[in-house]
Amino acid sequence: VTYQGEGTLGRRIQKGWREVPMRTPYGRTEIVPVKMEVRTIEGFSGHSDRRQIINYLRTLNSKLERVITCHGEGGKCMNMATLIHKTLNVETRAPQNLETIRLR
Repeated sequence: VTYQGEGTLGRRIQKGWREVPMRTPYGRTEIVPVKMEVRTIEGFSGHSDRRQIINYLRTLNSKLERVITCHGEGGKCMNMATLIHKTLNVETRAPQNLETIRLR
């Protein structure tokens, strides 16, 4: 998504930090390497409705391999993933909180 709030983990990753501090469940802070390619998607808003999201994804359709919905309530993410799959015939996932997904 284009906008990441100042001072947030998302903004740090978006700015290209290769290591970020993360708090463990035990309250300690650990430095974690960022092992991914990061892209900022211009023209996309986290406030888009279903129709706008589907229309945006259609502009990318020839390039889509998988869509992961991970913003919002679990049931809503699952519903959106199902709609995207049925509409665009692309693999979708709606992971649970803290679920790990291997991208390669």
